[in-house]
Amino acid sequence: MRKRIGLKVVKVVASIAAVVFLLVPLATWTQVLLFIGSIVVLLICSVATKNLDDTNDDKDAGYWPNKPNGFL
Repeated sequence: MRKRIGLKVVKVVASIAAVVFLLVPLATWTQVLLFIGSIVVLLICSVATKNLDDTNDDKDAGYWPNKPNGFL
């Protein structure tokens, strides 16, 4: 239950950061720092989502059989 709530909070924060990323004008240094900050928040949210979401299991990622069919 806590993971699901945490995952929803992370997704909302990532959505807000994405809107800031897309809509912030780059006219002043403050706005540039806001733009860079939104990128950092998106990266942190991406890592948090991978850690909280049980459906993102990459257990079989990179699996190669010992003897592929048709070779040797």
